Amino acid sequence: MLNKKDLILNLILEQGKADALNLRSRAANMDGTAIIAEEEKIPMFDPNKDYSLWAVGSPVYDIVEGEHQIFTLLIPHNAAYYPDVRPNNNRTLWSIAHTKDPTKARAFIAPSGISGIYMKDEVCTDPLSSDPCRVYRSLVDENAYSPSEYPSNWEAVE
Repeated sequence: MLNKKDLILNLILEQGKADALNLRSRAANMDGTAIIAEEEKIPMFDPNKDYSLWAVGSPVYDIVEGEHQIFTLLIPHNAAYYPDVRPNNNRTLWSIAHTKDPTKARAFIAPSGISGIYMKDEVCTDPLSSDPCRVYRSLVDENAYSPSEYPSNWEAVE
């Protein structure tokens, strides 16, 4: 028999799992802004997990340079078959999600090909700028450059 503390913990874990599965079932029809708005429901990437039955667009988070970054599945696969591969270093399998919400802006991560490219109105911070906490909004679609690399593609968000 579970004690009260363990019972409550089990209920919280079950609710978290249900929330994550619900988000995963809807994610293919959501943009990055909508997915990131529900980031508390997103599981952490597990390098030993079998993602082969997950739907394209399913989100995970991973830590990139100390910051939570959200990635969406591009190609279902078993991560255990790809040792040392994480979403940030294999953009064939995962794409980074971006948001239009300045309060949820993450550090700029360079796209890989078209995977993770920034679209108009998506936001980021730029660790290489003079103010790494300032939020920038993309002024153009298919923006592959950071605010410090190509400032004319970005505007500072006040």
